[in-house]
Amino acid sequence: MPNGMPDRPLMAPRLVELTADVFAEQISLLGYEAYRKSNNSVISWDSDVFSHLPPDLPRQVSQAIFDALRRKWNQRDHIFDFSHDTLAFHVKQLNYPLTSIDLTGVMVSDRLLSFLLRAQANTLQHLNLSETTGLSSYGINYLLSDDMVTLPALKSFTLTSAEILRVPTTKRYVRRPSVRYTNFALPVVSEGDLRDSLEINISDDDSASKIFHRYVRRPSVRYTNFALPVVSEGDLRDSLEINISDDDSASTSEKLVISAVEDQEDEEIPDFVSFAPNLSHLCLLRGLQYDVEDETPNDFLLRNLNQLSNVRTLDLSEWQSLENLRCLHPLTTLTSLILYDCPDIYRALDTIVSLENLIHLDISQSNRETGVYPKPVTALHSIATSLQNLQYLDISGTNLTAAPSENDRPYKGTGTILSDIPGLCCLRRQLKFLGIFNCDNASNFRQIPAEYVCGDSGEQQLLLALQVYKQRPKIMQSVLNESYQLYRFGDNLKHHVDALHLVLDALRLHIENSTLQIAGSASMFYIIRNVKMNRDTKREVIRALLDGMETHMEEQVMVRNCALSLCQFEIPQDIVFDYARVAKLLVNVLQAHNADNLTQRIVVFLLNSMACHVEGDQKLQVGDIGAIEIILDQIRRKHASGHCDDVMEVGWSFLWNITDETPVNCERFLRHEGLRLFQVCYAQFPNETELVRNMMGLIGNIAEVETLRGQLMHDEYINIFSSLLRNISDGIEISYNSAGVLAHLVSDGDEAWKSQVNISRDKVMKEIIEATKTWDLTARRYINYRSFKPILRLIPMFESSGSQHWAVWALANLTTTDGAKYCRYVCEEGGIGLLELVVYDESSPARVRDLAKLVLRNIEIWQNGGNPEDSMAYAQSLNGNSNDVEMVPI
Repeated sequence: MPNGMPDRPLMAPRLVELTADVFAEQISLLGYEAYRKSNNSVISWDSDVFSHLPPDLPRQVSQAIFDALRRKWNQRDHIFDFSHDTLAFHVKQLNYPLTSIDLTGVMVSDRLLSFLLRAQANTLQHLNLSETTGLSSYGINYLLSDDMVTLPALKSFTLTSAEILRVPTTKRYVRRPSVRYTNFALPVVSEGDLRDSLEINISDDDSASKIFHRYVRRPSVRYTNFALPVVSEGDLRDSLEINISDDDSASTSEKLVISAVEDQEDEEIPDFVSFAPNLSHLCLLRGLQYDVEDETPNDFLLRNLNQLSNVRTLDLSEWQSLENLRCLHPLTTLTSLILYDCPDIYRALDTIVSLENLIHLDISQSNRETGVYPKPVTALHSIATSLQNLQYLDISGTNLTAAPSENDRPYKGTGTILSDIPGLCCLRRQLKFLGIFNCDNASNFRQIPAEYVCGDSGEQQLLLALQVYKQRPKIMQSVLNESYQLYRFGDNLKHHVDALHLVLDALRLHIENSTLQIAGSASMFYIIRNVKMNRDTKREVIRALLDGMETHMEEQVMVRNCALSLCQFEIPQDIVFDYARVAKLLVNVLQAHNADNLTQRIVVFLLNSMACHVEGDQKLQVGDIGAIEIILDQIRRKHASGHCDDVMEVGWSFLWNITDETPVNCERFLRHEGLRLFQVCYAQFPNETELVRNMMGLIGNIAEVETLRGQLMHDEYINIFSSLLRNISDGIEISYNSAGVLAHLVSDGDEAWKSQVNISRDKVMKEIIEATKTWDLTARRYINYRSFKPILRLIPMFESSGSQHWAVWALANLTTTDGAKYCRYVCEEGGIGLLELVVYDESSPARVRDLAKLVLRNIEIWQNGGNPEDSMAYAQSLNGNSNDVEMVPI
């Protein structure tokens, strides 16, 4: 990773967060144990589980635990259904108070939510039901009303569906007796829980808590009209008794009797907002999802807003057909109005400008076609002059910054404030914030009457846009496109760190949006080049790239962007924390995009980098996911097309690295006809030096495995290896690797050799020895040994001179050129004693003895902290004929 701007400093996590993470993990483990014992899909959180937990927690700690469990669920790292395990947990533990409940994207039943709200009624301040499913207006409102629940502390409420705000359908129902489970302080199971359609068989030994959980864990249950099953008088003509056996806990041993009551009067069910009398912030988002049936949008909003006397913030983003917004007239306390992506706002302008207390007004659009005002200057002038308290104004994506025309001149003169935006010339004072992104050329105006400008001109405006619009994917896509252009071509930019974290937020928030992910990943590629990221940021960026790649595997541009960004990290060090996932995704990319040469090159390069400098377990992981087979397929395609390119060369390099000291992967290579592929590739491209070197490195790994090298003992292979002994086109690498392969093959002895090979073993050994004489002992190598055990095995083989000669030369070369690394290997793996055997064996060839002495001298110099250049000098003197050299005794 290049040096760049220092990242934000690492912040130590707060103690409460660390505690919450540990606590959440313990809850998961306890729940898993209960799940395992239950031997089915229903987890019964019985008293044994809860007995391990403290009886109460401070509000801050309880909230932190809820948030920690939520994070685990968001990261798909939680075995349980969030709506059951976490929510039921905070329901049962009444002394685990919460101030904020975010159920975005969660499926939850009316009953479970009512239990949760009842348990948290006195502390809950923020409730988010965005994209929450499974709720109905009748069910939740009936239950809250029946329990007489109020939420006096609730200040903010966010949702994206009109379902629970509909007029609750009036139903005749039987009010149940107010029996409670004293152990969990939960409401009694009502008639609705016991309908035949739920198929709940209650045995004598079932406890009340099991009955409750058997209900809430039945996702397959469907109700005809609403999410809460209702039992009519006809269904309950005969009284139903639930007898709890004597051996049940004392707290649940009461007898519950539910009897039919006829001729009850119809009872009105209140609206949901009536349970939160002090609500001040209401966000009814994504109006396209509102189907209000018999009510117009204005009537629907008016009915709900009429019951709220303290609303200060109202967000109606993406509502359609709001007409004149007459529903806002009762909101005399309103200070913030957000109408993002609400079309034809000019129809409601008279209502908007009558809200004199407005401080914040957002009428921005993601689509310019819906932000066109017939008289833009007059409209903006009306806003600026009527709303005297206005400080924050967002008109992005509209034509409100237009110049005056003959029929659109609302004032005479120059106005009261300097402004290149005509409609704002009559402001009494400068705004604190003005959003003008995608407003023609307005972002480039010189006189803009705002302290902070959110636009598309320059780094500061764009950073503000990244921050302000991060929850709005439609406009955020355009902002990220601008960010890509800025950080690719811009000069004198100073805030790459801020940009990185803002783009990262956008990628995490909108993982399902492919176009936004493409724009964000492209922007990320150019930003991270200029940031010296800390450890945590690196991991967050890598996770975001992997999530995007995994979610949008079919998008070639997205996959390529992410892969290119990964190339800027230190591989494998930076991805070790999620090594297996990275490898699996890259293999999937090769399968999904085998026709795109650039993507192939990038991915094969990444896989090869991952195979270097890692241990055997991680190499096995890569082999287990099919990487070897996929790479072999890629090489076959290149062979069939007659092209030896980067994909083929790096593919063989990957196979070389992934099989190093990993016999299982060597076996995988052989099992999928790798040797046949080696043979045809060599026949087709014998002069491609790098390709041949990589292939012979791989064959060398196979030759080191005793149980596999017999598959190499065939005349056709031996002829190739022998011919390559004379190949010095790239220095000694090809010749050295070929000699190593032959050295291992001849080491198995005459009998094993003659049983499979017709070529003379003695001739091959002589060729190995002659080849070593042509090599430079001081040549630095393109090879990375992690162990000398395969080489040391050959040293005491006096009957196999070629094997011994090659092994001693290899140690002499490596300890000379990189003594600091390789002398330790010789010492730690028992090589000194083996070398001394050679030195003191009078029958050993003089050159082999001299090479062994050189290794021992190199070790002595290393141990004594001597000058490595001394080793180089001795080695240089040994090049060529050793008979002319006088060695100093050791």
